[in-house]
Amino acid sequence: MTRTAFARKVATPLVGLLAALPFAASVHAEDSPFTANVGLVSDYAYRGYSQTDERPALQGGFDFAHDSGLYAGVWGSNVSWLSDGNSDVSNSLELDIYGGYTGTVGAIGYDVGLLQYYYPGSYPKPYNSPNTLEGYLGLSWEFLSFKYSYAFTDLFGYDKSDGSQYYDLGAAVDVGYGITLAAHVGYNDIKGQDDYTDWKLGLSKEYGGFNVGLHYVDTDVNNSDLADERVILSVSKSF
Repeated sequence: MTRTAFARKVATPLVGLLAALPFAASVHAEDSPFTANVGLVSDYAYRGYSQTDERPALQGGFDFAHDSGLYAGVWGSNVSWLSDGNSDVSNSLELDIYGGYTGTVGAIGYDVGLLQYYYPGSYPKPYNSPNTLEGYLGLSWEFLSFKYSYAFTDLFGYDKSDGSQYYDLGAAVDVGYGITLAAHVGYNDIKGQDDYTDWKLGLSKEYGGFNVGLHYVDTDVNNSDLADERVILSVSKSF
């Protein structure tokens, strides 16, 4: 399975988002419910597939979290999987808009919400819009987490793929010296396409106010270079 690339590259508007980060930092310092984040990755891998043709990505977002458990946010990244090798469609940005509710029942944490993936651009026929709406339910206990996602629309441009599902199991353990060991395995059940499994294993550490990570990513897909094994370096900061 691959995400079929559609279009040529256009400039990314993330510069405006980054320009607003100093304001977000000052707001957060006053214990505001608003936070912000910015990061740079050597490759943007999503569910095992490179979204940037194994090139770097600049990413960032804003979040609002209320004491009641309600939250909302927006996150963006440059992408190229819609544009590489194609000239009919124009896109180079992914925007994720989400909202939900989180809480606990005893020792179990839960998180339920909606996530809209939005890819601004033009998609002339016969291309199907890649914009996707998913609902999700997450559960957590101690160092373990599980998340189930369900596509209410066609999934990332695949025709008649609404109802596709994704299962995500993760674990994160503090191994000392401020280092976190994290592991993840995901199963992609995509209607009309070959199902596949992806996984990730790596370390992260906060240093000088930044979170630095090094992760190994791979899938069981055999017919796409964008899903091959690779090591990804990330540097991020929250405000």
